[in-house]
Amino acid sequence: MSYAGALMLIGFFAFAALMAVRLLPTILALPLMAAWIALVAQLPLVVYLDDVLLAGSMKLGSAMAVVIFGAMFARVVMKTGISGTIIKKAAELAGDRPRSLALAMTAATTFVFLGMSGLGAVIMVGSIAIPILMSAGISPLVSCVLVLFGLQTGLLANAANYGTYIGIFGGEVTASYYLPAFCISALVTVIFIYRNVRPAAHDGGGTSFLGLLWGLVLAIPILLREMVTSLRPQSDREDGVRQSELLRRRRSVPAAALLAPAIPLLTVFVFKYTLGFGKSSAGMVDPVAAAVAGFLLASLYAVVLTGPSQLVRVFSGSIIEGLRDIAGVLFLFMGIGMLVAVVMNQAVSAILMPLLTTIIPESPWALLAFFGLAAPAALYRGPLNMFGMGAGIAVLLVSLELVPPVVLAGAFLGVQYIQAASDPTNSHNTWIGGFANVDTALILKKTLPYTWAMCILMLCYVAVVRS
Repeated sequence: MSYAGALMLIGFFAFAALMAVRLLPTILALPLMAAWIALVAQLPLVVYLDDVLLAGSMKLGSAMAVVIFGAMFARVVMKTGISGTIIKKAAELAGDRPRSLALAMTAATTFVFLGMSGLGAVIMVGSIAIPILMSAGISPLVSCVLVLFGLQTGLLANAANYGTYIGIFGGEVTASYYLPAFCISALVTVIFIYRNVRPAAHDGGGTSFLGLLWGLVLAIPILLREMVTSLRPQSDREDGVRQSELLRRRRSVPAAALLAPAIPLLTVFVFKYTLGFGKSSAGMVDPVAAAVAGFLLASLYAVVLTGPSQLVRVFSGSIIEGLRDIAGVLFLFMGIGMLVAVVMNQAVSAILMPLLTTIIPESPWALLAFFGLAAPAALYRGPLNMFGMGAGIAVLLVSLELVPPVVLAGAFLGVQYIQAASDPTNSHNTWIGGFANVDTALILKKTLPYTWAMCILMLCYVAVVRS
């Protein structure tokens, strides 16, 4: 082991430890980690300033763009009332049947988070969904888990959630995981509902697991029928009847506008299967550009249908508020970019490559087995958390070129199931637990078997399909 390589790794794990014990925030630790590596490698000052500090901070420009436009669209969905209307419509359709309500509310939360992200969106959705679930006799703990699983499932098909992955593994590799990651989370979530929500006597097909899946299929035409019905003039159906607040909300949000959260995802797939993902010189489109276009189209669609006269005001306000929501995330991406830039430097690679090749398994199967066993290390800002030390480890592994990026992306995505829904240090876990008066440690204990199962399923998918 070379002296310089040992110093680099010592500094790397020292900064990681400071992040883990929360003495140093990630947004500061990653740039400092990059500076330490440059110092140990004795990079000239001008190289550090030009190639690491400046070029590195802009290296994840594409990832920043998709997160910015995603945050803007999230604010549009909130401002137009679309998200709240979807949640309340789901509750109305499910009625007082606990298992059907759990399925409907989780599905509605998933649908909303196809286009939303951030703590503000979680607060808005959770403050509506959790009381509705609890009013049907579902325990506060299970209600919290249902919102978390719905949140996670929706974000797995939301391009704005993948900024770190896009920056490290590339847009095309990352986009290929949207559908499988979503399906795995949705399947395990339905299993959770079947095992943890007891059906009422009149819950019908919801009394069996297959019945629950069938109920999900049947819910689609029912929802479409209700949306078409709600397009009729309100006066035809409600003359002489005093409208409730919910009906007034439904009247102010046209049914067609409720489809807005799905538009970004649909746009990505339309571009993928019509033009293909690749370089513009080959007549193809970058997947990040497709995602940005999707967020813009969805924002325009939502505002035009709900209040076209407010187009400029809603767009400008959503941009400003969206940027405020993700300011910390943008600086995190700058830090990751600096780390990527310094590790990719030839002088640094020459020092790290011989060292890391002796301790990192070259077999994709061995690497996936390691991730499966070590998956809980993504908790508590641990070493596999992609919003902390995990990003640095991912950069180092990509730089080795021992394992294909598509395998590494799937491995890190697998362990993030545990981080996304189970980690007590997440701001959304903390708020949801506090709102429902449930200890986040209990949420961790309840969710971990299911999120770990999601991780194993993703790793199996990577091993069989991608390796």
